[in-house]
Amino acid sequence: MKKLFFLILLFFISKHTYSQIEISDSDLNKLIEIGEYYSKNVMLTEKSTVEDLEKLRTEKLSNIIDILQTKSKQSIEILDKKYQNRPDYDDLVMWYVIREIHYNLTDKENEPKTSIEVAKEFISKKIDERWLLDNYYHRLYSTVAMIFNKTDLSQHNIELDSYGLKSKTEKAIVFLNLMDALGTRFRVLQMMKNYQKLIEFSSRMPKFNSKEYFYYTDFQYEDFEWIGHKKTEMFNERHIGLLYEIILAHINAESNINGKKVTVEIYQNSIMTKPEYFKYSSLKSELKKLYKKSK
Repeated sequence: MKKLFFLILLFFISKHTYSQIEISDSDLNKLIEIGEYYSKNVMLTEKSTVEDLEKLRTEKLSNIIDILQTKSKQSIEILDKKYQNRPDYDDLVMWYVIREIHYNLTDKENEPKTSIEVAKEFISKKIDERWLLDNYYHRLYSTVAMIFNKTDLSQHNIELDSYGLKSKTEKAIVFLNLMDALGTRFRVLQMMKNYQKLIEFSSRMPKFNSKEYFYYTDFQYEDFEWIGHKKTEMFNERHIGLLYEIILAHINAESNINGKKVTVEIYQNSIMTKPEYFKYSSLKSELKKLYKKSK
């Protein structure tokens, strides 16, 4: 009986409920190890990565290990529904801790805190759930950007209504993070004026709700402050602004190669016809001119 009492007491001593999530000391230490490992190996390209991460697996951290291992393999499996699904709250907070450990370790301007200090701070701090979700999908899709260089994603459908997302805001966070991951290629090819290659990449884009990417226009939600690494921006200015750049690059390429018909289809079915969103783009004067010409 005394032994049982001692074991129960030990359990409660070694497990802490922070204001955000409940996590044991053992899991917290493993989470810190994951964060430090990730910070040293962000691309997860070391040959031993899968085995190294497996040593840090616990029941609570299992989902995080699965995703990091899949990222390491640079597998298109990262677009499977099991990873696309909205994670539970504990996982979102732990992903944010990994982000902050990484930022702390790579901060060249300030004396870094210890990783345990960072972990406890962000586990106990109330964090905007939109930031948590944005961080998760940003980390998830960074691998897709690399895969996209060689892989046709057109058979993949990002069915936003099937991932357990709670609002238009959350669906936009998922959509815009994936567009950010893919959009760098569009901007580079636009600068190079390699229109044929740009059209090739546009044909390899995944579908969203079974339609081409440019059909997605559902951004009717309140904009919010978004915190990157040492920089605060409005979420829509960063993300919708980039979406306009991608669509403009696509339209320009189609105009040069295939002419007006395809260009009109993209323009008429995209946010190019939504002047209420022009304010989010640094190209708003150009967007207004195009809008007036289309009338």
